[in-house]
Amino acid sequence: AMLTAVSTSILVVSLPALTLLYQLFNPTILSFPWTSSFNKTKDKKTTVVFAGSFNPPHNGHLVMIQYLAMRYKEVIVVIGMNPNKTYLVQPETRADIVRKMVDTLELSQECNVRVKVVSGYIWRYAMANNAKILFRGIRTWEKDGGEERALHILNLWGPLLYGPMKWPVPTHYLEGNPKYTSLSSTVIRDRCRKIKSTLKEKTNSNDNNNGTSSNLNDGSGDSDNDDLNLRGLVPKEVEMDIINAYC
Repeated sequence: AMLTAVSTSILVVSLPALTLLYQLFNPTILSFPWTSSFNKTKDKKTTVVFAGSFNPPHNGHLVMIQYLAMRYKEVIVVIGMNPNKTYLVQPETRADIVRKMVDTLELSQECNVRVKVVSGYIWRYAMANNAKILFRGIRTWEKDGGEERALHILNLWGPLLYGPMKWPVPTHYLEGNPKYTSLSSTVIRDRCRKIKSTLKEKTNSNDNNNGTSSNLNDGSGDSDNDDLNLRGLVPKEVEMDIINAYC
C-alpha cells in the first residue's frame, strides 16, 4: 500500500512537469491563415493577450490584431515595460501608435481591443485579467523561435516558480501573413535611420546653399522615394507618427 501511495505521488508530480516539457519543445504555432481549431461559440467568450514590444508596430502586427479581434471576445494588446530600462521610444508612445492603428480597422462593435503598457511579468498580468491564451506574433518559428524560447520558458514555468501557483496561461504563436514575412520592426527602424540620415544631409546641403531645409512633410517629393517613407509597412495614418518618433 505504501509503495502504491509513493508511486501515485510520483505520478502526480511528474505528469504536470512532463506536460510543461512537452509544451516547451512542442509550442502551439498557428500558421497563416490561422483558421485551425476555430470554435466560434467558445472563442467569443474568451479574453486573450497579444504581447510584444511593438518597437515600432507595423502592418504585420495589425493583421494579427484584426484576426484576434474578430475571433475573440476581448483582445488586450500588451507592451511590456522594464522600469529600469531606458527606451529610445517610450512604451506609452508605442501604445498610442498601436491604438491609432487599431482605429483604422473596420471592426464590428462586438470587437473589443485594449492596449496596455505593463510593467512586470506579462503572464501574471494575463492571469489577473482572466486571459485564456497569451499570443505572440512571429514571422516564422525558424526565424524567431530562438529568441522566443527564453520567453516561452518563463511563461510556462514562471507561475510555478514565482507565483501565483497556478497552471500557466498557454502561449500560442501566430506565424505572420506571408505577405509580411520580410517585414519586421528592425526593418522599419533601419528605414527610419536612413530617412534621418538623408534629411540631415539635405538640411546641411540646403544650409550651405542658403536654401530652405527639406522634410517629408513639405511635399518636396522625397516621400515618393521608397527608401524615404514607410508606405506599405505601416498604415498611412501613423506613418508620420512613427517617423517623428524614430527619426
